[in-house]
Amino acid sequence: MKKKQWMAGMACALCAFLIAAQAAEADEGKNAVTTADINVTAQGYEKETLMTPADTTVYTAEELKKTGARDVISALKFKNGVHFTNMGPDGQTWITGNAGTNLRGVENGTLVLIDGVPASFNNVSHLDMMSLDAVERVEVVKGGGSVLYGSEAFGGVVNVITKAAYKNTVRVAAGDRGQRDYAATINLGKVGIAVSRSYYGQTGNLTDTRGNLIINGVSTPYAIGFGKSRKDHVNLTYKISDELRLSYMYSGKNHSIHYNDMAGGLLKYFKYDDDEHFANLNYQGAKGWSGNVYYNYRSISNPDYFIVNSSVVEWEKSHHHHYGAEVKKVWKDDVSTTLVGLSAKRQTYVNENQKYNNSSNSAGTVKPYAKFGPYGMNEYSLVASYDRDLSPVTAAILSTRADWVKSSAGDYSAFLPQLQVTTRLDRDSAVYASVGKFFRMPNFRNLYYASSVMVPNPNLKPESGWNYEAGYKYDHKGRRFTASVFHTDVRDQIVGIKGADGKSYQTNAASYRNTGVELSYAQDVNAHVSFNTGITYGNPERKYKAGQDWVRALGRYQLTAGVNYENRDLSAALSLSYWGDRGYNSSSGERTRFYPISGNLLISNLHVAYRFTHDLTGTFDVDNLFNRRDYTNSGTYRTVGRSFLVGVNYSF
Repeated sequence: MKKKQWMAGMACALCAFLIAAQAAEADEGKNAVTTADINVTAQGYEKETLMTPADTTVYTAEELKKTGARDVISALKFKNGVHFTNMGPDGQTWITGNAGTNLRGVENGTLVLIDGVPASFNNVSHLDMMSLDAVERVEVVKGGGSVLYGSEAFGGVVNVITKAAYKNTVRVAAGDRGQRDYAATINLGKVGIAVSRSYYGQTGNLTDTRGNLIINGVSTPYAIGFGKSRKDHVNLTYKISDELRLSYMYSGKNHSIHYNDMAGGLLKYFKYDDDEHFANLNYQGAKGWSGNVYYNYRSISNPDYFIVNSSVVEWEKSHHHHYGAEVKKVWKDDVSTTLVGLSAKRQTYVNENQKYNNSSNSAGTVKPYAKFGPYGMNEYSLVASYDRDLSPVTAAILSTRADWVKSSAGDYSAFLPQLQVTTRLDRDSAVYASVGKFFRMPNFRNLYYASSVMVPNPNLKPESGWNYEAGYKYDHKGRRFTASVFHTDVRDQIVGIKGADGKSYQTNAASYRNTGVELSYAQDVNAHVSFNTGITYGNPERKYKAGQDWVRALGRYQLTAGVNYENRDLSAALSLSYWGDRGYNSSSGERTRFYPISGNLLISNLHVAYRFTHDLTGTFDVDNLFNRRDYTNSGTYRTVGRSFLVGVNYSF
């Protein structure tokens, strides 16, 4: 009861805070100054966000840091329409070792870019490993983006734009639950360096009973939690000239999954070592020419063993290479903008493993060594876009993309059209409409990876579908409002269908659709106070096989809210995100069901900063402010309780 009363009190205090801020607007609102918001992701060239025919939001790194986050995904999860998936704190999760992003409810449909370069591996991002210290801004474009960026951009695109130069700073922070954070950025003229390391402690049990393990012949109930985790990040940037920049990024993550008895004693240990390297040579010419030459590499190692029989180890190692080049030319005149781009990239994948014969018995043995790959995939694409003013207030954009893919499983091709129209209603508002086709290539795990529970299918074909969207935007004197209505329709979606043997068979059997609305409002009330709020509501549905009924998939709605306060040396920010009517669906043979997730999910963070001197700032962060133990999006794992982190930032 006390917790509910405290939460209600906090809500009342927040409402009173907003009312007081509104009253202060009459005195100080006239001093608000706004500038045109520019993005580069939605159309492939710089364009005013108000006149971009897509739901596009630009977040600066400083804005994201006000959520108390240290990495990109931990900040974006507080933003409207951005759903995240993770099981443990600090981005810890299963299989891939990464937390995931989800735009418009489309699983595996969000493409992550770093400086415009694809950075997803097997449809998994690494945003939970990317330090905000290396980030200039993040541009989120919702809706199908495959026409410009190719496979995987079903629900949208997240483009992380890194810093070209750094300030000289040092940060040290510590908190409960084993939290430690060390970071530094260094400016050496043409060379910039950002380094960081962070820690998180053991969680204890985060699940209810998950079943039984046979430990020394005794059937023992177990739950799952996470062990200590560590993240490392290094970013180097070298400005070769005004037009040419070389950047290198390393991200490493180490964490473990613990099978515990119900008292928390460790029974079985599963470890993740995840290392990723990104190198990019970027060219930005003065006459509309731009290009990238890049190389990305990711390796994952997963040893697994029983504590009472640590000599028998199940293990898996995978290596994923991704490299390529792209070139783009933009022509502009008084009434039109034309873009033409060419790209070529290659991906390779190797997986080696030795699995348990019986993963539930401590006396079990391991199977013989197995290797999948190396497998390869080459992709070539041609992109063209024509942006034309039809009148002083209306513009239309026609875009097309042709892709040719050659892989070990076969050859594929795709042609993607897109038509977008935008009309400025007045100086501060505009409406838009968009329709476009998208596709997603099957990944290497879908095509080739086999295990005791998964059967691959080298004959899979690409998923495809259409995205329809219409919206309204308003931006005037510190007030920003957006509204969009969308419909997404996916065919030949790749899913795992359980067979009579209990294994999951990869197949193009499913269809997916989602119709929804997104509303967001933000206001700079005065020189000290700003707030934002948003709602996303949809009806995501899937059917696993032709002839089946449509079944609900994922959650229905998300609510977000945030309040920022700044006054001289003190600043504070409260960030909230609430998921309701949640659930997931799955297929067991011929049967498909929707499984509701018990309870709703509220994530929260309070961030406070105080500048002691011009060079020294202290920070205080409280995560999970209301100390909730909600189920995460998996419906199995619970969030950890309230935690705090105290830090010091020094500039020199």
